[in-house]
Amino acid sequence: MILTTTFLCFCLASAINYFRTRRQRSYIKNLGGPFTWPLLGAMHKFLFLKPQNFFQRSHAYLVKYGSVTRLWVFHRLFMPLADLELAKQVLQSEQHLETGYELMHHWLAGGVLMCEKEQWAQRHSLIRGIFEKGNMLPLTELCRQQAVLLQLKLADRAEQREVFNAWEIVAPAVRDLMVQTTCGLRPSEEYAKAFNGLTEIYRKRFLSLQSVNRFSFWISSPLMRRRQLKLIKRLNAEHKEHIERFRKQQKQEEQLKAGNLSLDHIEPLPPQWHQSLLEVLLAPNHTPVISDDDICAELNTCNYLGYLLCSSALCFALVTIARHPAVQQRCLEELRKAQRPDQSWDVKRLTYLEAVLMETLRLYPPQVIVGRQLSEDMPYTHSVVGDGTLPFGAEIYVNLFEMQRDEERYLHASHFRAERFLESPPELLSFSMGPRCCPARQFSMVMLKTLLAPIISSFELLPHGDAPRLDLRLALGSSNGFQLALTPRFQ
Repeated sequence: MILTTTFLCFCLASAINYFRTRRQRSYIKNLGGPFTWPLLGAMHKFLFLKPQNFFQRSHAYLVKYGSVTRLWVFHRLFMPLADLELAKQVLQSEQHLETGYELMHHWLAGGVLMCEKEQWAQRHSLIRGIFEKGNMLPLTELCRQQAVLLQLKLADRAEQREVFNAWEIVAPAVRDLMVQTTCGLRPSEEYAKAFNGLTEIYRKRFLSLQSVNRFSFWISSPLMRRRQLKLIKRLNAEHKEHIERFRKQQKQEEQLKAGNLSLDHIEPLPPQWHQSLLEVLLAPNHTPVISDDDICAELNTCNYLGYLLCSSALCFALVTIARHPAVQQRCLEELRKAQRPDQSWDVKRLTYLEAVLMETLRLYPPQVIVGRQLSEDMPYTHSVVGDGTLPFGAEIYVNLFEMQRDEERYLHASHFRAERFLESPPELLSFSMGPRCCPARQFSMVMLKTLLAPIISSFELLPHGDAPRLDLRLALGSSNGFQLALTPRFQ
């Protein structure tokens, strides 16, 4: 009796699911994909999928089913995509801007990564505004100061002459730099611990069937969920303290201009030379006004993205340069020519170093997957699968890693060759494309060059230890760390 009831319930659920998704299925008949079981779909493709085997399994999937495919899991339609022709249409669309990153909802909802389509243009413009010409010079100086601190920490490791994990040194430096850029001051020790802990929780949740959505996470991991919410609350509490301090300062300045307050009664803010994102978001002329919760979400989003993606890029650059002695020597020669009397560097003259970074980002894009969730049907044209329509509700995941290693688009695609970005630069997708492309692209390159310059100039990077073993935990990483050794250069 129990088996019969279970079977009937399964058949009923399968029928309901079939009719619920019938419209979507009618639009994607021209696309290939794995076998779909009743109700479960292609759930078997996600079994045993781990951060360590993601790249092997995704490559095998694309080889077997093609670069434009469909994959059902229950009622959800996933579309793994590694085709530039269709990816451009998706990413360059002005109508389809929702990213659908359900995993990050509690932390980043309301920020530029996950905000409503109607809010997105305003937020993107505000973030891009802090990287305009007038603010880039003080931001570059901020990067230079952080580079000095990073160099001192690496000097201690160089004296030990042992292999170490570069992430342990680089990531905290990038985190502090991002918080200073967004909030205008260094993170407190408690903030840094909460930020690191929260990031690790989300990295553990990624590609985990137990926490594939908020409901399953709530059921299967109540203690982790409780800690996650506690850490989010801790970060936002410190953000709101900064917001209150800035608002108080703004009010005092208005009273001072009106002659209702003397300088003796003003409580000064911590000194800073650049305009922070927090200042921009708190400007009184925004329409609509940005709520405190959305400001916190924006700060969290920029700190999270900057920390993970730039840390990944810098670590991969270090180990890649260490394993290519000729590249390292050419970078060193360029740095010596571009060095100023005050021992800083003119980053605009570091064209080869920039090419090295671009090639590193091509081979090792920190953000491996770019997602879009369609809120309406999207017509498309394609030279292989034909013209068609991507249906409402489809979740599209563009695989930048595979696309940037395509032998048809890049000569010797799997080989590191920085010169390709000096001769006739190919299109780099690591910053995405279209209206949702990274608003901090210019600043990111300046920051990476500013942090790398004193490291290469002061130390010889040695290819000791094991090569990185690629894994994917939110951002591209290495399961065995970024193993490296340094020795001081004697000039």
